Amino acid sequence: MNTHTPFTSPRWFVVDDESMLLNMAEVVLRKFSIAAVRACADPCEALDRMSAAPADLELLVADLNMPGISGRELARRVRAVAPNAKVMLMTGSALALPDERTLQSHGVDFLLPKPFGVHELMAAVRGLCGSGSFRAA
Repeated sequence: MNTHTPFTSPRWFVVDDESMLLNMAEVVLRKFSIAAVRACADPCEALDRMSAAPADLELLVADLNMPGISGRELARRVRAVAPNAKVMLMTGSALALPDERTLQSHGVDFLLPKPFGVHELMAAVRGLCGSGSFRAA
């Protein structure tokens, strides 16, 4: 559901310390969405940027395991300033998957396992934000 005003684009943030995945996700989301997509390798910097204007924040896509702030903690902090934002975490660590209750308690809406392709990423984001956040085909 879009919560932005008609005069502003929703803001989406991609946060991952793995540069190849960060760049791929940013390029794909920018190409297909109407959102203002921001990419950050540093979760602390991303949190500062998201907290500066939380009203337009629609989506956070972040890695579960990052140095500094984990994806779960980042999700919890983002939900504190932008309770309507959707949160998707990504992980390549099948051994350390948090249970659904833990994810929900941190405000996580969806967990996307790595590796994933463009179609899986887009389907997950569309499921969270709806088709109104995407350019017409």
